[in-house]
Amino acid sequence: MRQSCPVVVLLALAAQLAVAQSSDPTRRDKTFLTRRDLLISGIALGATGLISIFDDDIALASRQPRFRGANLQNFATKVSKVNETTLTAAGILTYGIGRLTRSRTTVDIGLHATEAVVLASLASQIIRSPLGRARPYEAGDTNQYDFKFGAGFRRGDAGFRRRAFPSIHTSSSMAVATVLTMEIHRRRPAATPFVAPVLFAAGILPGLARIQLNQHWGSDIAAGAFMGVLGGYKVVSYSHSHPNNRFDRALKNFSVVPTANGPALQYSPF
Repeated sequence: MRQSCPVVVLLALAAQLAVAQSSDPTRRDKTFLTRRDLLISGIALGATGLISIFDDDIALASRQPRFRGANLQNFATKVSKVNETTLTAAGILTYGIGRLTRSRTTVDIGLHATEAVVLASLASQIIRSPLGRARPYEAGDTNQYDFKFGAGFRRGDAGFRRRAFPSIHTSSSMAVATVLTMEIHRRRPAATPFVAPVLFAAGILPGLARIQLNQHWGSDIAAGAFMGVLGGYKVVSYSHSHPNNRFDRALKNFSVVPTANGPALQYSPF
């Protein structure tokens, strides 16, 4: 859809930022979050505000008959199952396989993907519950500025209808796409131009599916995409520049060992 172009532009800029900064091996931030991150976040927030102008157009366009075919709806429903829960489980499984096979690369990918998903998901949840932004179907696809402070904390469906901004589906999937892109870039820089577009295209799909399912506005997806990219970038860059950070060190003391009853999780404090 032509109206979704601003989302794609913001996504492309965020992806380029992550890859460009990850290519500098001398960068070593003293803290996890820096003033530079706050500046970039402020710019992204402004861009998201501009994108919100098109939210109702995008929502109404997605409801047109040509976008409402059964096949497209079924595809969107299946893609939307890629969320923070499934991605966290996949990251933990990848981490376990890496420890079992003693593959440092697999451990890094699994650990950092899991950390990035959790970080992006928690940050998104902290934002969207207080804002109480109505989902498109709740606002009739026409009032993208329907906010009720604190309404996202309500129980059940009443709260769910008020947790639109940002999209956790998008932040989680884009966090994983960023982690995979950066880990590949560290090991095979020449492969980045070929792999990154595929990974980021796959990463944005769950968000686009949520628009198709009338669950999110375009600006929800744009904000979620930025948060996922930023979260994935910060986790990978900080972990590799601070290899002995407390969190990674604690998690890496877990190992998967074979037993008579199958693989088991083992922890050693040393």
